[in-house]
Amino acid sequence: MRKLGGYLSAVVVAVLACCSCANVGAAELREPVGFPKRVTLPALSATAVIARRDELQFEPFLASVDAFYPQLDAADSRRRIASARRLEVQGAFDPVLTTLDGFTLMQNTSKFATRKRVVFNQPGLEIPFRSGVRILSTYRYNPRSAQSNFIETGYGGEYAGGVGVPLLRGLIVNERETNEKVAKIEEPVATQTFSLTRLDILLRASLSYWNWVGAQRKLEVTRKLVQLSELLVAVAGKRAQAGDLPRIDVTEAEEDIQRRKADQIAADLDFKRATFELSVYLFDNNRRPCPYLSETNVPPQWPLPQQFTVEQTEACVAKAIARRPELKRIGLQRNQARLRLKLAKNDLLPQADALYTQGYDTGQSGIGNVYRMQVNFSEPLFLRGARGRMKANEFNIDALNSEEIAERQRLVAEVMTAAAAINAAHQRYLAVQLQTVKANEVYQGEQRRFSMGDSTVFLVTQRERQLFDARINLINTQVEYLQALARMRALTVDY
Repeated sequence: MRKLGGYLSAVVVAVLACCSCANVGAAELREPVGFPKRVTLPALSATAVIARRDELQFEPFLASVDAFYPQLDAADSRRRIASARRLEVQGAFDPVLTTLDGFTLMQNTSKFATRKRVVFNQPGLEIPFRSGVRILSTYRYNPRSAQSNFIETGYGGEYAGGVGVPLLRGLIVNERETNEKVAKIEEPVATQTFSLTRLDILLRASLSYWNWVGAQRKLEVTRKLVQLSELLVAVAGKRAQAGDLPRIDVTEAEEDIQRRKADQIAADLDFKRATFELSVYLFDNNRRPCPYLSETNVPPQWPLPQQFTVEQTEACVAKAIARRPELKRIGLQRNQARLRLKLAKNDLLPQADALYTQGYDTGQSGIGNVYRMQVNFSEPLFLRGARGRMKANEFNIDALNSEEIAERQRLVAEVMTAAAAINAAHQRYLAVQLQTVKANEVYQGEQRRFSMGDSTVFLVTQRERQLFDARINLINTQVEYLQALARMRALTVDY
């Protein structure tokens, strides 16, 4: 019995050791270290800015969207699903406890026309390794089970431990191990998908922000133009009363002021529309919508267009290729396909599994040491399943290689397009800026001529329209420049 006790102690120690070795990631299973929320920079909610009637600057606005926008939280939750999937796949390496217990009444073949009662108890513990090896620990209590399907043991039961080893197919490379590796790669794949969503949201928020700023600038221009038109009506009315100007000219000035007021109403509607569109992205830290912005929240200054050099364009091309999530995601998906291809090639090997167990049969009728060794062999004749999976993954790798080439070229083209748009907006800005200066000089000169009686209301209103159009075009050009710059930032992942 002392020998038996020493043997059983060794079996227990071996089982515990195997538990700790087979499940290296056990801590990961108990603590969800793979489910961290995304890290965001400290951001001030737009609610505080609106409450203080402060200016909402561009960078704090983007930080607020990045930190508090609910759709980014939703995308982050979808990203974390990949970690949950990895945890699910790792469940294939959980130790499995099984038991078969019961009894049966059967024909006693040793004594005709009599019944035999057979009791069977067979609990066991199986611990799978990532290499495909399995550690087994079993106990069988099947006394007087001869002539049944259960191997007979002594009245103390049989204690045994063993190991199962795949000799060819499934050794080192197997379905469980491959699924875990694929699931682990799926986590950075999901991160790249989240990054794409984030970049798209921040880009749309940037475009809406500059539309909002531009709409407020246009509203200011229309208000100033209405004031100029009102001044013209007042001057023309005085001259008409003095008999120095036909009454029809006053009517023409009054008609023009109504047109300018209609332009102001339209500009005010555009600003409100831009404000409502921008409010879609503004939430506080409790994910509640912020109050609507007002004109007081529009910053008075905005960046002036600058030339985009060839060196900057080349640097942006390199950044886009190195940082964009599309290319990173393709590389990760190619690694997944290579793992599946490796598994498919392994499945071409024959299935040959060896099993060895050693135990001790105890109690009355026990025989002491017992051994068991067997090899199970199987081999599909045509291997069409494995060959089909192998070809499918080879084609998938070829497709991903082609997609990578096309995606790389698309990114280069988009960066070059964005750089061209930036430079075109800059050049147009310089031209329209000069046009605005000249239009203002012409308007001032025409006004002086009108005050001296050398011009007409028609000519003055014509100069006002030219000045108005030039200022609106200048604002549109600045908005185009800033939106093109926002697209470049998204392409180079500078958000």
